[in-house]
Amino acid sequence: MSGAELLNIGVVACARYTHTPVIWGPLMHPEGQEERSRVRTRATRMRITHAWDIDAEAAHEFAQPYGARVVDHFADMVGAVDGVILDDFDSCSYFPVLAAPFLDAGIPLFINRPFALSMDDAHRLIDRAQTHDTPVMSASSFEFAPEVDAIRQRVAGLGNLHGYAAANSMSDYATHGIHGLYFVHACVGGGIRSVAYQTPDWHEPNGVVSIEHEGRDGGRPFYGTVQQISGTWGWIRVFGSTSFEQWVGSGPYFWLPLLLEWQRMLETRQMPQPYSVLLEKTGLFLAGFRSHLERQGAPVGLDELDGWIAPRLNPDPYPPGFSG
Repeated sequence: MSGAELLNIGVVACARYTHTPVIWGPLMHPEGQEERSRVRTRATRMRITHAWDIDAEAAHEFAQPYGARVVDHFADMVGAVDGVILDDFDSCSYFPVLAAPFLDAGIPLFINRPFALSMDDAHRLIDRAQTHDTPVMSASSFEFAPEVDAIRQRVAGLGNLHGYAAANSMSDYATHGIHGLYFVHACVGGGIRSVAYQTPDWHEPNGVVSIEHEGRDGGRPFYGTVQQISGTWGWIRVFGSTSFEQWVGSGPYFWLPLLLEWQRMLETRQMPQPYSVLLEKTGLFLAGFRSHLERQGAPVGLDELDGWIAPRLNPDPYPPGFSG
């Protein structure tokens, strides 16, 4: 592949609660985006060439600015694209179905957060990806913010961690509260035992998530908290042999590092995070959800999620019995 050659991207489930039209699309494919974004310079080697949605009219509306082709069936993209984005949050329950032809064909996938609404679906996706050696990425932009690299380096120098406190702005737990969870996982790492989420209502701020971690290097288990509030962006304070704090800034290129990691995965087929991390992040999210909904905010272990399914934010957009 020459350095000047662009990578063809297909977007599956491109309508309703999506990020591509207003965030990722203008950065990947600035041509034709003058009315939607101030971005003019091509910042990646990707372009959007194919689209599909259960709502065909919405798919055509999405595709028009990119000059992309709308396919009759999502599997029609196989052989025509270098990578696929599963975007729509409201389609999350159907990600195992929508991802199947691409996983089987070895086509790299970006699966939008929260990846799955059950650990059963998460394992279905991961097992299929591993069977066909297909790279998969599912992440928040907070995980790849420039500040996170500096945070990880400082965390590594603290020795045994004693705990952390963090905050992120959220609208509801399922779509934006999850940013704070993925953010602290990227900063501090995994080894999560249990999660507790206290809030009057997961549909809105405020609330607090408490996360129990295994001890590091023979140290004691430690705890972190994530304040899920409005009016902030991202912040963390980490406690160990010393302590430090760090803000994460916003801006028009806050979302670009995630896209560049996605592009690198397409070019190298090397995942930025292993399958095990995708599973743990999904468990982190789901355990907090179950804590609030069924345990009145008491901790839920990551080993207590088999068979449990998180609720939808919005009504199901797919017809009854949809199976692809």
